[in-house]
Amino acid sequence: MTTSSSLEDRITALGWLAHGGELAVDLKGDRAKHSDVIWQLLEEAVAVIDMTPDNERRWLTSGHRSGGWNMIGMTRADLQEIERIRLLSAMKPYDGTTKTSPQRNDVDRALGVLGWMRWCNAARLADRLTKAAIALARGGDKEGVHRLYCPTRKPNRQNITEIRTRTVGFILTGLKNEMQIVPAEGLTFREVHNGA
Repeated sequence: MTTSSSLEDRITALGWLAHGGELAVDLKGDRAKHSDVIWQLLEEAVAVIDMTPDNERRWLTSGHRSGGWNMIGMTRADLQEIERIRLLSAMKPYDGTTKTSPQRNDVDRALGVLGWMRWCNAARLADRLTKAAIALARGGDKEGVHRLYCPTRKPNRQNITEIRTRTVGFILTGLKNEMQIVPAEGLTFREVHNGA
């Protein structure tokens, strides 16, 4: 098995997962699981992107590009990635009423974690799963999330659980296949090499 990611990328991802473990423990204590680590990272990533500053209004709004990133070293590619993620997360105009600005490492982690959503492309109806998962991570109402995921089915609790479970499963599979990172004892994650 060959590694398809750099050592630096794997170390960074392990750091993010350790941070997610702290978030999961803060939320669920001893009942936290590896799936909670991934989901808490996803929820935090969406929240950070919602707080991203804008030059004119001080907060990003859907459909409007931010010009304030030049002050903190954002490249045009970073700006386009944020715009893509905002559209993916179905932000409504003038969302993000928070009064604090995220730190650069928070934004980097958020972009990285949201980048893991690419592994959901392996799903049947990947667009629906991705949009529903981001909406659920944003705290969207369950009926609206359900309509994004399976508009022809009758709403029920099981569908919401399915969105979360499938999303976390695809991310865990992507971490294993592309970065050779797997769940370890407790809430930790570790690298594996040569199929170990």
